[in-house]
Amino acid sequence: MSGRVITLILLIAVILTYVLYNTQSVGVKFLFWETEVSKALITLGSFLAGIILGFIIAKIDQFNKERKRKSLQKQQEQQEEGR
Repeated sequence: MSGRVITLILLIAVILTYVLYNTQSVGVKFLFWETEVSKALITLGSFLAGIILGFIIAKIDQFNKERKRKSLQKQQEQQEEGR
């Protein structure tokens, strides 16, 4: 088995253990909305939101770096043509 498969299996085991031990409900109030949700769902939802936001921010950063690299490469080519 590869390292990724083992890591994935361990991560799923940890998540399942966490969910099974945190089944109690807590009240959630947001603006005009109020509901009861399990602790595990709140935590997992926050975790997934963090992963999604991190992915989006990383992609934006990657796009900006690529754009800057192309701009610098174009400037370098223009300078070489001017010589």
